[in-house]
Amino acid sequence: MNTVTLYPMRVVLQDEDGNDVRSLNVYEADRRVNADNLPAGWHRYAWRDNGGDGRHDTFENWVCVNHMNDYISRDDVSALLDEHGGMNFEFEDTWPNEEQPIAMPASIYQR
Repeated sequence: MNTVTLYPMRVVLQDEDGNDVRSLNVYEADRRVNADNLPAGWHRYAWRDNGGDGRHDTFENWVCVNHMNDYISRDDVSALLDEHGGMNFEFEDTWPNEEQPIAMPASIYQR
């Protein structure tokens, strides 16, 4: 089976006022992920570019226009993202030490 290696990052979701709401560990994919092909217990999220400077970019369940990247996580924050219509976010500067790169089936990228 062909696999791809995904690297961990930590994302902090923020409300519209810039207050931290939730931190979660994610793994960065290098292109769009097909959520139907993810192993059980994994969730796909997307980064939307909303203007170029990064301050208004959003983390969402799915992005069609202005898609920057996809991320997967074991944390299910779909309801939170739906409630807010996507959320502002920042990447934490610190590497999530407890998380190691993971191997995923290459089929996560297949349509």
